[in-house]
Amino acid sequence: MNILQVIYSLSQGGAERFVVNLSNELAEKGHQVTLCTFRDDEATPTMSFNRQFLNEKVRYVNLKISTGFSIKKIKRVEDFVKETEPDIIHCHLNVIPYFYRLAATNRKIKIFHTLHNLAEKTYEGKCQFYVNKFFYANRLIRPVTISRECQLSYERLYKLPEVSCINNGCPEVLPSPLFPETHKEVSSYKANATDPVFIHVARFHPQKNQEMLINAFNKLATEKDQFTLLIIGNGFDTPKGLELQQKACRNIHFLGLKPNVGDYLLCSDAFCLTSQYEGLPISLLEALSCGCVPICTAVGGITDVIEDKVEGYLSDLSVDSYFSAIKAFMNRPNYINKETLKIHFKSNYSMKQCTDKYLQIYHS
Repeated sequence: MNILQVIYSLSQGGAERFVVNLSNELAEKGHQVTLCTFRDDEATPTMSFNRQFLNEKVRYVNLKISTGFSIKKIKRVEDFVKETEPDIIHCHLNVIPYFYRLAATNRKIKIFHTLHNLAEKTYEGKCQFYVNKFFYANRLIRPVTISRECQLSYERLYKLPEVSCINNGCPEVLPSPLFPETHKEVSSYKANATDPVFIHVARFHPQKNQEMLINAFNKLATEKDQFTLLIIGNGFDTPKGLELQQKACRNIHFLGLKPNVGDYLLCSDAFCLTSQYEGLPISLLEALSCGCVPICTAVGGITDVIEDKVEGYLSDLSVDSYFSAIKAFMNRPNYINKETLKIHFKSNYSMKQCTDKYLQIYHS
């Protein structure tokens, strides 16, 4: 098949990394794959962060479409589709307004839209809600949800049945050539060799609720000063991000963007996520692949992946609750077996399984 994947950019983010992983797997299976992005990644290099992980078999095209919406921009996208002649157009995040006209006039191309979050977080304004509902209801654009919780949110919001649900997946995380160097770096942050290492992987954003994360670990430092928290992601150089860095205790290290996040996960004991809402985070799946014990807020698709005290620890959206989850892990660090987490990942969230399910709906 000739498959066109479309997303705004390949900046740091779970949806962006997922599109790269899916494109790579489809190309390895022998399909002709083009990955198209809109935002100018030459003017803003961070827009292409995840491009470094793209398989050379995948054709990459950056249309350099600026923010905002216009008929001229729609025409540019349609001209590109005409040139590419795909059998499948697979949209990610909120790019589907650029494909409304094509969906209404060209029934030869199947158009899919993966909703990478709870349904109410995937559109802008009431007008788009009703337009989306029209296209979904008439199967002109075929929605796909990424977890059971996201599927339920779609059904509640749109009151439409039979939406596809395909759990997010990711490749198994393996050590990179930078692993020995990374292991030494992580060891240098620890006061004692036995201190547990926690890791948080996300851009600085209100959704990710990093202030609660810092407050919980600051509270931990007043009781037990034997731990290390690594924070990997961009955006912490903003005024609010810098303020958060200033208030963080000395056990917390802000490392910025890293191309080898997997190496840091492999050097860590527990994975921390304090999001206010989520779809099904790729970073969580990568952590499971490494045997990192998740300590997460019980939001969105996270609760589909983790049962409290079985595959990790869940908390509500309060500092005290999250602090209690951290302490539960520290009091019994070996209660949840790393190998069990890896098996849980391989059985449910591998990239191969996920890709095979997308191919099934492409053919359907």
